Amino acid sequence: MIDAVKENLCINKAVGSKTFQVLVEGDSIIPDTKPDILNDIVANGNVCIYKKEILEGRIRLDGNVNIYLMYLADVNEGQNIRAINTSLDFTEILDFPGIESKMTLDENVCIKKIECRVINGRKVGFKVMLEVEAKVFYNEQEEMIKEIKSINDIETQVVSLKMNSLIGQNTTKASAKETLIIDSNDNLEEILEVSYNIINKDTKISYNKVLAKADIAIKVLYLTDDRSYKKD
Repeated sequence: MIDAVKENLCINKAVGSKTFQVLVEGDSIIPDTKPDILNDIVANGNVCIYKKEILEGRIRLDGNVNIYLMYLADVNEGQNIRAINTSLDFTEILDFPGIESKMTLDENVCIKKIECRVINGRKVGFKVMLEVEAKVFYNEQEEMIKEIKSINDIETQVVSLKMNSLIGQNTTKASAKETLIIDSNDNLEEILEVSYNIINKDTKISYNKVLAKADIAIKVLYLTDDRSYKKD
């Protein structure tokens, strides 16, 4: 008789992956403190997903697109390049056959294209094409034989393997606040563009905690009161 010692492992199995194209549209009003817009110059932005949910056969994403638009201003003198910052909220429900609410979603959302349309001197329309890469996983308990005892007259061969077993998962939000110092000779008039990149990511495991840290590299294009452009 073979006496086997068994162990349960939680395995994270891939259910499927899909790529979606999502169109986000909206208008923005030029603030009263800024001059009228003649034409757009360049627009960039980033996406923030603040809520995600798996339904039966569908996924739901709630988020916003933050856009920086530099534009040609309708002014008679001085620098005629100005900028506005706007945010477009969106909620998308996407079909994903075969998935269930108890499964786990891993998503990556990026901006593929931003289109601007000047409606009038005080209003701009935006069309933002997003690409959503969605992967769905299912956690399942699998039983495996860890050790065999009470073996008589049977030759056995033991091979050591390292396997990752899912213990748990959680999400949290982290905020960062920093004061950026510009050249002391510059008097800031207006921020035209902000871009950032998260670098030097690192994680450590502590007692019942996962410690995560990273650096944010930020570039800011701004206009000074003497109508010159600077970038830090």
